[in-house]
Amino acid sequence: MNIWHDIDKNKVSPEEFITCIEITKGSKTKYEIDKELGMIVLDRVLYTSTHYPANYGFIPRTYASDDDPLDVLVLCSENLVPLSLVNCKPIGVIS
Repeated sequence: MNIWHDIDKNKVSPEEFITCIEITKGSKTKYEIDKELGMIVLDRVLYTSTHYPANYGFIPRTYASDDDPLDVLVLCSENLVPLSLVNCKPIGVIS
């Protein structure tokens, strides 16, 4: 399954959408989606005290103004595994 091409576009609406987790909460590793492979690839490791405050992912089959998928911070009490798919509902938007 290619998480970029094979996700049903009907699973994405303003009220609810699928998110693919790229980065686990608390992680210092930054991944990016490779749309052709449908996998995530290590982009870089953060060497400062900075870490991701929440599970970080993207909405498959969407594009932001930077030609990357729409980013999502998933608020959850647990660390989610990269490449896991999560049903989400928006609570806010950051532009």
